[in-house]
Amino acid sequence: MAGGGGTGDAGQGGPSLCDKAKMPPISATICDGFETMPSDFTAMPAGSMVADTTQSYRGATSMKFPSSSMAYLTESKSFTGTTKATNNNFWGRYFFLSGMTSLTAVQSHSVFGTMMGMDTGQGSSANADAFHFVGGSRGKLQTQIEFAGDVFSDNEKTPAATDPSFPLMAAGWQCWEWNITPDDSYHFYIGGAEVTEMGINAGKGVNNGGNFSPLPTVTELEIGWQYFGTGLFTGWIDEVAVGPNRIGCGN
Repeated sequence: MAGGGGTGDAGQGGPSLCDKAKMPPISATICDGFETMPSDFTAMPAGSMVADTTQSYRGATSMKFPSSSMAYLTESKSFTGTTKATNNNFWGRYFFLSGMTSLTAVQSHSVFGTMMGMDTGQGSSANADAFHFVGGSRGKLQTQIEFAGDVFSDNEKTPAATDPSFPLMAAGWQCWEWNITPDDSYHFYIGGAEVTEMGINAGKGVNNGGNFSPLPTVTELEIGWQYFGTGLFTGWIDEVAVGPNRIGCGN
């Protein structure tokens, strides 16, 4: 779904609406349109994300990852507690523009967003600390949790044709939203519409019943791009917001 989407979407263009998103009733704890620096977010690796004025959803500036196999914007200031009750009860929203013109090279596992946890021992079923809340493989979006045997919301190597596709440059800017709750539930939205097959209800994948529990107690948000195959890709991120209430695409 191209564009911002969602009920009451203010649409592309015009000034940043982050000041509006921080006001009641939305009350976002963080909203960054990257119009001024320093940002609420840090690039990882350093220098992998750059302020760019050639593309933006709103305002004059976005953050771009130029020809990279790994580039994230990270923030941890939203996560001040130590339990799921304090840290795993929030909404997130950002606008994403892909620089991909074709999906032919995007066949291996990819990640667009991760919620990292305080646990240690990544890859251990007892200490899952990386929830890839949007990513996938074979050009199809999925969710994935890192356990001893990774769990995907669909088959990693042969995802269904009906699974949502990775965004392409031709699709324009997309509004991506997500919600996580302390009972290990998670839901993802594109343009205001839920992508049901990527959802998790009380630790169980909606699409295939896979076990996603325990989700990590979130201590850091990472959004951007990481590709585990061969290839370098570009993309832009704008108007990133996190808060206790749904932010929507129009704020």
